[in-house]
Amino acid sequence: MALGTSLALSKDVPTVAATNLETYALRAADLGRSEYSVAGLTLPIQRKLTVSHELGKNGEERHLTRFDITAIDALLVPGTLSIYNVIVRPPNSAITNQIIIDTYNRLQYLMVAAANANLTAILNGEV
Repeated sequence: MALGTSLALSKDVPTVAATNLETYALRAADLGRSEYSVAGLTLPIQRKLTVSHELGKNGEERHLTRFDITAIDALLVPGTLSIYNVIVRPPNSAITNQIIIDTYNRLQYLMVAAANANLTAILNGEV
C-alpha cells in the first residue's frame, strides 16, 4: 500500500478527532523515497515530510519518517526543526509487523501521555 499523493495530517493525537489539518502533497518520488510538502508557504518557511526505505549492510530494513519544519524568528533568521522516526528491523522473522506496531504505539503513547507532559520533560532535558 502506498501512502498516496496527498496526506491530510493533524497536529492532534490520533485518538482525537482530526482537526488542525495540513495537507502534504507529494513533490518527489524515487525508488524507496518520497518527499511531501505543504503548498503555499513563502520560503524559507516550509513544512516537509520524507519517507524512505533502505537495506542496511547486515540485511536490516531501515524505514525512516522525517518531518522538517522551517520557521523564521523575530530577527528574520530561519531555523529548522527535524523530527525523525526510524524503524530498524533485523533480518529475523521473530520481529513481526505486530511487534513493531505495538512497540511504536507504546512510544507514541509515551510522548502524548498526560497532555504531553512526558514530551515536555524530554524537551527540558529530563531523564
